[in-house]
Amino acid sequence: MTYRGQLSAPSVLCPFTPRISPHADAVQRWSLHWATRHGLLERPGARATFAKARFANLMCRAHPDAAEPELRLATAWLISIFVLDDLLERALVRDPEPARAAVNEVVRLLRDQQPAPVLDAALGRPLASALGEVWRRTEPRVSPAWRERFVGHVADYLAGTLWEAGNRIADRPPLLDEYRRMRHHSAATDMFFDLIEPMHGVELPAGLVEDPDFATARRTAGTVIGIFNDLISWPKEAAVGDHHNIVFSFQREHRLELDEAVLAAVAEHDARVLEFQVARDRLEARWWGDPSSVIGVGDLVHWIRGNVDWSLESGRYTPEEVPAQRRPTE
Repeated sequence: MTYRGQLSAPSVLCPFTPRISPHADAVQRWSLHWATRHGLLERPGARATFAKARFANLMCRAHPDAAEPELRLATAWLISIFVLDDLLERALVRDPEPARAAVNEVVRLLRDQQPAPVLDAALGRPLASALGEVWRRTEPRVSPAWRERFVGHVADYLAGTLWEAGNRIADRPPLLDEYRRMRHHSAATDMFFDLIEPMHGVELPAGLVEDPDFATARRTAGTVIGIFNDLISWPKEAAVGDHHNIVFSFQREHRLELDEAVLAAVAEHDARVLEFQVARDRLEARWWGDPSSVIGVGDLVHWIRGNVDWSLESGRYTPEEVPAQRRPTE
């Protein structure tokens, strides 16, 4: 197969059933108003691009059983993090020190539970306002233990963003194991997996959070999402010379041809899907009597499948860019 004169990814393993909340269209309409009200769509063409991206659909696929107010909150988080990610990616290359200050201010906002006076200057008033609002709406729903866990994962995501930016400035390709580890942070999956709990008004038992199989399920779910996104984006990253893609890490470290590197990335994706299923089955055997555990593990499944289906319907990608999915018997 070819993609714009280059190789495209073959199909990837995806044995999970698609689902989406019936509130998706309503949340999408709300999200456009919310982003506009916060001044996040001021650049020319931003409203049309935002509408095509359909961010609400990703949250409505990741949490298909959540109520509409919670889906609005989840979508507001997603929009805020996308805007933050874009701001930091541009600002860190252009002027690293103020961007690093912005990272510190985001963590301080969450830890201190109130915006610092310099947050507007660090991020700009629109994004600072949006982040402040989503945190104020989230914080009353959660315990101190959850808050500490979540803030730690936000800090990990921001550290991954800084790491990528530093590599771009230095034109430094990451090693494969280093990329695997830091991609897990920069993809922000851990912080969004934490949000499963306030989306459903539950908190996972400490025993489940500390269960090695639950840690494996979360880690592999995040890896699957990250690799799938890399399999979509590698042609664009190749065009601009961005080294941050598992395809390129395989290619460099194992001295592979590009088609071999794509296949290696697909093989790792599929292996992690199977590892996730094994961990999920073990958790079902031990924890399925606890309703919050059913939700906490179930939405990891929805996240993996939802990321696939959202990629197909979002205007951020074309259908030709998105790998096809197959069942285990195919």
